[in-house]
Amino acid sequence: MKKYRFLSLLMVLTLFLSLLTPLAGAEAADDTPAEPAGTEPENLPAEPAAGEGGYTVQAKAALLLEMNSGQVLLAQDASVQVYPASLTKVMTCMLTLEHGNLSDVVTVSESALEGLDPAGSTAGLIAGEQMTVENLLYCMMLSSANEACNVAAEYIAGSVDAFVAMMNEEAAALGCTGTHFCNPHGLHDENHYTTARDLSLIAMKALEDETFRTITSTVYYEVPPTNLSDVRKLYTTNLLETPSTRYYYEYAVGVKTGYTTPAGRCLISTAERPDRKTKLLSVVCGAADVYLEDGVIENQNFTETKALFEYGFDTFDFAVVLEANPVVQTPVFHSAGSDVAVLAASEAITAVMPKDYDVEQVEKKIDLFSPDGVEAPIARGQVLGTVTVRFDGVDLGTTDLVAITDIARSEIAIQTATTKSFFSGPWLKILVGAAVALAALYLTAVAVNRARRRKRRKERRLRQQMGEVIEFPGNRRDGGLEP
Repeated sequence: MKKYRFLSLLMVLTLFLSLLTPLAGAEAADDTPAEPAGTEPENLPAEPAAGEGGYTVQAKAALLLEMNSGQVLLAQDASVQVYPASLTKVMTCMLTLEHGNLSDVVTVSESALEGLDPAGSTAGLIAGEQMTVENLLYCMMLSSANEACNVAAEYIAGSVDAFVAMMNEEAAALGCTGTHFCNPHGLHDENHYTTARDLSLIAMKALEDETFRTITSTVYYEVPPTNLSDVRKLYTTNLLETPSTRYYYEYAVGVKTGYTTPAGRCLISTAERPDRKTKLLSVVCGAADVYLEDGVIENQNFTETKALFEYGFDTFDFAVVLEANPVVQTPVFHSAGSDVAVLAASEAITAVMPKDYDVEQVEKKIDLFSPDGVEAPIARGQVLGTVTVRFDGVDLGTTDLVAITDIARSEIAIQTATTKSFFSGPWLKILVGAAVALAALYLTAVAVNRARRRKRRKERRLRQQMGEVIEFPGNRRDGGLEP
């Protein structure tokens, strides 16, 4: 019986340990910090970080962009479709520079001169005339020559239609969502349209090319004699760059004008001031011609662009909206030293802000990879989260949050925490209950066995007693025979 009792105890112990092992393992796995989720960069520039008040441009659509940061400072109907007129040539010039060679010599074809409005802008190119691609681009961007665009299109793609397909593909690749080109020059077509925002994307891409910047910022250029022409003297149509005009703005640099009756007066231009860190890109579409009291006609694409630049320089400037300093603390588990880790921004965040902005209105959105705390050890510089700076509902920038010191791991703290969690966890009640139940089953089994043994002993005694009183006929109790 001792053997059976020993086996019962061994079975209870085995079952108890089997329940204990997986529960302890699950507790340890829960302490593993979660990994950060990835982020996808956005294609379009940030929306304006505008302060109180507003600014209205006298045009159908306008956009003011700070070029170094990509921040939009003002957007007025910037996603509304408009006709670009000769602003189209920014795309044409960009693709020609990308796929062509400045020293190549092109020949003006008859087809390049067909179908153009005789009243449109021209450099007087003649069928059969030959010139370099570089000189062709000066004709295109300074004189706004429509025929030069067709010549470039045939040179790059073999035909105007094939080149227009390239223009639309490039626009889509740049993230333009409201643009469709029908020709390379911008003469009016109901299906030839864009937006101020899309034009800013195209211009920003084109301005990455140094040759593009050189050509579009040139005020005067002489095209050398060709096989069919004498010297051509070209003057920019961007009067913001021309000192002899009433529109001259000393800080303006490039880029392109545009005009058709349906499109109105259009202009893309940039401006830099030596006393400002900001560099501005302006897009104005659909401005008007205004008759002044002295009878002079004022082109509002120039006056509105100049006023827009002055607004940008006077209202906005770069500011450090987040220093590379400690930002937040987070608990540390199983540390041999400090029980909190101090996290700092890995780098400062600088943004273009209104000059009178309220610092208290700058928000910090903190995202920790493990919001409830992190597990030691921690290395100095270890990335444990991110911080995003917002102002007026606009994200100004995001940077990593890093630990500023090393924090060692304490094995004693780990053992203590493991023991504490072992005895304080809710699963312990389950184990105790299971153990009590098993013990009760064991005691019940022992009691049953004991009862069975008592019953068997009683039955044996009873059989023995019954065997003593059974007498055979003719027998006497004393063993003798009946007389």
